[in-house]
Amino acid sequence: MLCLERRCVVGAVITLGVLCFLVPGRPTPARGDEGSDWSKPFTPDEHTVVLYHFAEGKGNETHDACGDGKLTLRAKEALWGSRPGFGTTARFARIDDDANVLAGPINNPKLMLKPCTREWTVEAWVRYTGPWGGFGHVGKTYAHIAGQSEDGYYLSHTGGRGGFQIVLRGGRTPEAGHGLLPTARYEGNIAGKDPQHDVFFPPSIVPGFTGKEPAGIRDDQWHHVAWQFRYRDQTHFFFVDGNLVRRIQPFRKIVNDTDENVGVPFMVGGFVCWNDPPWPGRGNFVGEIDELRISDIMRYPVADQLSIIGGPGFTLCDAYPSEYLRAGHRFGKEALPFAALNIPYRVELAVDAPDGAVKWELNDGRLAKGLELREDGVLHGTVRNYVHRIIHFTVRAVDEGGHTDSHAFIIGIEEGKIATEVLPPLFVGKHYQYELETKYMVDPVKWKVASGKLPAGIVLDETSGELTGVPVDRGTGEFWVTATDANNRSATQDLAIRVLPAELERIHADKNTVFLYDWQDKEDVLYAKDALGDEALTLTCTSLCPDRRVAWPGREGRFPQDTGHGEHGWVSLKAKNDKHNLRTCKKEWTVEAWIRPGGPVQAFGDTKPFDFGHICGTYDTTESGVWELYISDHDSPDGSWAPGVHFQSADHTWKDLHPWKRSEGIVGNKEDAGIRDNQWHHVAWQYSSEEDLHQLFLDGRLIWRMHNPDGIKLVNNRQHKAQFSVSTRIDRYAYWCTDEEGRHRHPNYRGWGNFFGQIGEIRISDARRY
Repeated sequence: MLCLERRCVVGAVITLGVLCFLVPGRPTPARGDEGSDWSKPFTPDEHTVVLYHFAEGKGNETHDACGDGKLTLRAKEALWGSRPGFGTTARFARIDDDANVLAGPINNPKLMLKPCTREWTVEAWVRYTGPWGGFGHVGKTYAHIAGQSEDGYYLSHTGGRGGFQIVLRGGRTPEAGHGLLPTARYEGNIAGKDPQHDVFFPPSIVPGFTGKEPAGIRDDQWHHVAWQFRYRDQTHFFFVDGNLVRRIQPFRKIVNDTDENVGVPFMVGGFVCWNDPPWPGRGNFVGEIDELRISDIMRYPVADQLSIIGGPGFTLCDAYPSEYLRAGHRFGKEALPFAALNIPYRVELAVDAPDGAVKWELNDGRLAKGLELREDGVLHGTVRNYVHRIIHFTVRAVDEGGHTDSHAFIIGIEEGKIATEVLPPLFVGKHYQYELETKYMVDPVKWKVASGKLPAGIVLDETSGELTGVPVDRGTGEFWVTATDANNRSATQDLAIRVLPAELERIHADKNTVFLYDWQDKEDVLYAKDALGDEALTLTCTSLCPDRRVAWPGREGRFPQDTGHGEHGWVSLKAKNDKHNLRTCKKEWTVEAWIRPGGPVQAFGDTKPFDFGHICGTYDTTESGVWELYISDHDSPDGSWAPGVHFQSADHTWKDLHPWKRSEGIVGNKEDAGIRDNQWHHVAWQYSSEEDLHQLFLDGRLIWRMHNPDGIKLVNNRQHKAQFSVSTRIDRYAYWCTDEEGRHRHPNYRGWGNFFGQIGEIRISDARRY
């Protein structure tokens, strides 16, 4: 069970096991001194998930010491070293060559930490003898020890990066900063997370130092490094030679759900790079590695004396509304899982480093009626009613040695509610099936339409909450739905269903299609190819991550999912293609795409509002291209996004052909021109040369039109060097592509104007379709 995972399971009892941690000199039944002694070779025990002694000493394979043949690692040319008292070691001697990397299986549960459901320890002995400052333009050392979250180096054709990596990272010289620090990265399944799936601990960004010195490695001798993680409080602990040097509780939560999207092998000692020759120096370990072990417990103590384990921290409480976060920050308290009315509740409080048995008591504050704290630390009961939605209290723990600790917590109390807030679109004549969901309600739940009207042909099942049927007319059905649970408590939610024209449901190629990207390439995710087969139109990834094609309700297939900071876009291999530049559309054209905005914020840390997103076109950040289709909330009356266009000729730039910027062109109701949710929407831009008429469509409805904008007739005569790009508003040439001198160019990483969310099919036609 994942401790303190805030999964809202109706009628479930939340149980958090008591965790007793090792105290120096005091053995514990769970671990034992033998298993926690890092100073000598490890012996497999009940908590060992995988262990590599690297004891083979010859050949190109190394084997799991626990006997699991599926975990065998292989290298093209394995190298071996030796160490007194430990035997042979795995040696890595290359910089520009990846032949020594030991590669293992793909998607193996043990190597993806799946058995580690409460906590884990990933550890190894390392001796780094390579160059310092070898991390490309960053100029920092980056030595990959083990993992399969490989930062895009392998770029598998069968899936995407994910899982974990443990590395040594530091400055340009041994004397710089703290030296080489153990650090880690964890990437979960990207599906449905915009973009919350990546937990990364660069030493310079999230210090978390404990004051132990030396914190990092400064020489070329053997050192033991370990990374420990605990789900309960989402805390990461890093050790060097038995000393806890960093303690980090990041702003993102780890959820180990990586199975379906990881297609890279587990690798030790570097990355297997798809490029030949590999990228020089980046991530390759030079030196020796020994005794690599993964355990399903934390093997090393994280406290010197009795210490109550807190909650996961408020930045990790994604389920907690802002009122809880404000309360927690104001009072310096941490959150325990939600309680809900009339649903049994159980949490087992826990401590680090207890000296014997522990007794618990409520030290301050008051629990909600129906909850109690037992002496053994079990907080349980059923909330029957409450005065305040946030319970503030402090608990005190005392162990047999007389050590005490106190800790402040809050518990939020929730009433039952309908969790579904928005619905994916329907299509006329297409069967629809979607199940509504609740939170904090007790089964069985009964459903009904309280007011309003479902679209003709759609019905709501009163027992399952499932919407099903075949809609017969386009339009939007707005209604209120009520759910009543077994406790006779009800919740109501207003919903809307968009029924779109049947012709939008599938974007396909026909006689008027100039090119079409449908993203359903099966054999290769490094490239996106034109569905009509024009190889000159092939797109490639802008940077390291071509593996982010995921499914989302409302479209059939898997489509790129981008985080909005320029790392995950797509570009043409070359510039100045007439089809990409709309030059083959002599009289008129339609540019259309399916898009799904990711939400109001984007990229790292959820701090930058998503206000403008490049969908596609040859217009880049230098503004030297011809055109782009985008969505933007600039000057929006209500914060919604609307589609817009930029177009450039040799003599004039038509900026902001956009409903909010040029509101005089709005057709119909202004509110119909905006996107207000994170579901799929169809956007289209049509142009007629004869009429010099621009038209914008949203979900098949005309929302904006303008004749002869700026009083100057549009002429497509711009000569430029811009690439065609999707989602990423590139800065000149993008990664994987070269300039006229043959030099590789970097992506517009974290640059402005990149799309956040998903982009579906893109079609250019030499006719007006709508």
